[in-house]
Amino acid sequence: TLTALVITALLMVAMGVSGSHGVMAVLGVATVVCCSLGIAGDMLQDLKVGHLLGGTPWKMQVGEMIGILGASFFLVWPMTILHQGTPGGIGGPTLPAPQAGLMTVISTGIVTGDMAWPLIIIGMMFSVGLILLKSPSPTLIAVGMYLPFETTFAIFAGGAIKFAMGRIMKSREYSESDRMRAENKGILLASGLVAGEALTGVLLAALYLGAVQLPHISESPYLGLLVFPLLASLLIFVPLRRMIEGGGR
Repeated sequence: TLTALVITALLMVAMGVSGSHGVMAVLGVATVVCCSLGIAGDMLQDLKVGHLLGGTPWKMQVGEMIGILGASFFLVWPMTILHQGTPGGIGGPTLPAPQAGLMTVISTGIVTGDMAWPLIIIGMMFSVGLILLKSPSPTLIAVGMYLPFETTFAIFAGGAIKFAMGRIMKSREYSESDRMRAENKGILLASGLVAGEALTGVLLAALYLGAVQLPHISESPYLGLLVFPLLASLLIFVPLRRMIEGGGR
């Protein structure tokens, strides 16, 4: 998406389009590309799962089209609720939108001629260096540089939990198939947490929009740290127990 945004912005400048109209055109193209990439990735996963389960190809394709059309008409309402029912709206302190902010800065900088190209070049060279060093995830490192700390810390916590689970399975000398079975169950649990968090956010925004005041448990920011041991036990011991019940050691 960012690559398409940069190329589109450069084309707009070459065509003589500038100002707010040029920025809106660039963001419009980037939006189409971003949505297309997101839908393509989702379809790849859905069709792969359907193929593994023996689904009928044309029925899966029809189902995908129905799902995309339905989501296109439905998602505007959760987005509206989140924007109107959250203090500061989308992009504010409660619901930061770093990706959208980055896209706006890049498109505005290129179209208006105020782009800090040395920083772009430094970032490109840094990425090349990470690839040459065979970094396990250069994209994750780059994304972590502009995401909010609470988001990057959550990614770190998930990686630490995954590392701990791997060490436990290695110490118990589980077979490779047992490890894969436990990891898949852990991934399934983590995916459910992600989906549940998103739905809870929309629900809380709707309650706020309806002037429903929920009681605060505590004003202490450290109380949330208690969640991480609970998450660790859930994402480690539940998959291990399920694996043992499913035939593993």
